[in-house]
Formats: sequence, C-alpha cells, structure tokens
Amino acid sequence: MTGARLLLRLAVACALAGGMPLAAAASQSKPDSRVYKWVDEKGVTHYGDAVPPRYAGQDKTVLNSQGVPVGSIPGRRTPEQLETEARRRAEEDRARQDVVLARQRDQNLLATYLTVEEIEALRDRRVEILDAQARVTTQYLEQVSSQLKNLETQARRFRPYAKDANAPAIPEHLAADLVRAVGEIGVQERNLQLKKEETERLKAQFARDIARFRELKKIETEYARGAQPR
Repeated sequence: MTGARLLLRLAVACALAGGMPLAAAASQSKPDSRVYKWVDEKGVTHYGDAVPPRYAGQDKTVLNSQGVPVGSIPGRRTPEQLETEARRRAEEDRARQDVVLARQRDQNLLATYLTVEEIEALRDRRVEILDAQARVTTQYLEQVSSQLKNLETQARRFRPYAKDANAPAIPEHLAADLVRAVGEIGVQERNLQLKKEETERLKAQFARDIARFRELKKIETEYARGAQPR
C-alpha cells in the first residue's frame, strides 16, 4: 500500500469516526498532495501518490487533495489504438461541425425567406435556368448528330466504309471530321446527363429546405403561443 493510500484510508476512518467531512479529512491529511487513480487488470481501482511501474502504461486520473479529478495521464497506446482514437476524434469533429452547419442553415432559412412560397419561387427560377441550359445542349446535340449523319453518308463512298473494294481511301479531313463529331456528341451527352443530375439535386435540396423551413416556422408559432415545442 502506498503512503497516499494509507493516508487516504486513515482520513476516511477519522471522518467516519468523528463526523468530519471526507473532503476536509483528506485535505487535512495531506493538504498539497496529488493522488493518482488507476484500474488494474482485474478491474480493481487503486489510489496512490505514485504509480507502480507495471501500471505505467495504463490511463491514470489525477486527483487533488479533496479527491476531485483535476487531470488525466493517458497510458501507452498501440498503433491500432492510436488510429482508432484518431478516427473517433475525427468523427466527433465532423459531428460537431455538422451541428454548426445545421444551425447556420436554419438561421439562413429564417433570415432569407418569409414564406414557403418564396422558397418555391426561387426553386422554380433555378430549375428553369437549368432546363433552359439543357434545351440548348439538346439542340446543339441534335445539330452535331445531323452533321455526323451527313459525314457518314459521305464516308460510305470511301474505304473502309465503301462496299467497293476499289473505292479510294477516305480523305484525311473527312476522317478527322468524323472523329470530331463522334467525340463532340459524347461530350454533349455527358453534359446533358450532368445537367439533369444537377437539376435533381437542386430539387432535392429545395425539398429539404422547404420541409425544414416548415418545421422552424412551426416551432416559432408554438413559442409565440407559449407552448413547449415538441
């Protein structure tokens, strides 16, 4: 038994026998001492003014003379434990950041809009802009597709597209135009798909904003009526 444990037990015994508060007894036993608290491999909690070497790698709590925790000393960690703790801290940081961002979004919603109709009107304007861009892309895609058909018609007079084995080889400029047209069609088809996906994301975000705005306005109404919000 360490000296601090002995002093602590003596303080407890004195406090129980004489009616002295435990914290006061501990303070009088060793006013300026600090005690370490740790748990052994059997789950038994120990106190002492020094930690035995075999427990040096375990987590320890530092107590002041009143028995109040004032700090902690982490034990040794394996690389796996360090990685797990780092991942846990990162997740906690993300969770805290998510809470902050959610509060900011709520404040922005209430500061920006007065009614659901205002949110819907902005949604419709944004969607119309994206739809207009998609229509322009579709029209351009149709033009390039038409050009490709014309180029393919011309290419059928030349090898390797012609049925006549004696047909001349396709001119370089025509082959280059075919390659460009096919490539441009691929690019515009991807652009059109991305525009559609952007529109769906926009609608989904506005749907979430509208639902949250309604919740916030309901909470405001309940507070205004003196009711406790659910």
